[in-house]
Amino acid sequence: MLRLHCHPDGLASTIVEIGPDLRSRLTEFVIALRAERPCFVLADPRAVVGLGLEADLWVEGGESAKTWPQLGATLEALAAHQLDRAGVVVAIGGGSLGDLGGLAASLWLRGVGLVMVPTTLLSMVDSSVGGKTAVNLPRGKNLVGTFWSAERVRIDPEFLTTLPEPEYRSGLGEVLKVAIGLDAELAEHCERAHAALLARDADAVGIAVQRCLEAKIRIVEADPREGGLRRLLNLGHTLGHALEADSGYAIPHGITVARGIYHVLELAERTGHCGAADAARGRRLLERFGFEAHEVPAAMVLRNYLVQDKKRQGARIHAVLPTGIGSSKVVSMDLDGFLQGID
Repeated sequence: MLRLHCHPDGLASTIVEIGPDLRSRLTEFVIALRAERPCFVLADPRAVVGLGLEADLWVEGGESAKTWPQLGATLEALAAHQLDRAGVVVAIGGGSLGDLGGLAASLWLRGVGLVMVPTTLLSMVDSSVGGKTAVNLPRGKNLVGTFWSAERVRIDPEFLTTLPEPEYRSGLGEVLKVAIGLDAELAEHCERAHAALLARDADAVGIAVQRCLEAKIRIVEADPREGGLRRLLNLGHTLGHALEADSGYAIPHGITVARGIYHVLELAERTGHCGAADAARGRRLLERFGFEAHEVPAAMVLRNYLVQDKKRQGARIHAVLPTGIGSSKVVSMDLDGFLQGID
């Protein structure tokens, strides 16, 4: 069992447990937690098949869970459950369930406890740690949210053995975000073990999850509310979120992020922030995992989404550009400059 600690200034501390058998003991864990304090269990039924888990609210994961009506329904369920201020929301599922459950926990009675059990690779390596919660609006992704950290996060890669391939590949997109933008050693691991990662080998995946979380914890502790350094976690996300919204959220998040990384690699090379060799290496890494630099909508279409991006300030946007493999920087750019190379 590996235990990590996240202590962001101004947010609640989080204990992260990574290890085997957490999935098989999930029902036992929930029963023990219910004996300690009032609980409200929010779960994706597809994630807990065969575990005999009893939930207070079942919600299927995916972006359809992150809507204003679903948030309202969740808060109404909390009201019916009469969860008090000593209580805890237990969110079991992928990143969308974590975002929904976290936002509901932050709003109910002005804030109750939160425990996360991420069941997808995307949620394990990214969204379960760091305190961001949100739902989407038709105009853009994650526009309504709060910072509300989980008390505990319990991660078992065994959940990934039955994860549908598109969802697993989506998580790999976030792994490569960290590898290319923040962690050269993770990039080397992905290069050496790409076949094992694609095959969901437990050891290879475990290393990737650990390194992603260690990188994120370092950044979140230094910048819990995204005043500067934490923006580096958005590598590939500016274009990625626009592509995701333009698809009506039909394309998985990590797939659009990978396409966004292609764009910023090209943009960083063109503007002199990243050398040609490192940019080419980044593209090869994406290709090894089956991500392609496919065509994207016209710049005029994408611009309509970028003006709604949370990272925009006036007519400019905080773009995250790679400066090498395992390093990146935030560059203030106008929207037209960011969309260079897109017709």
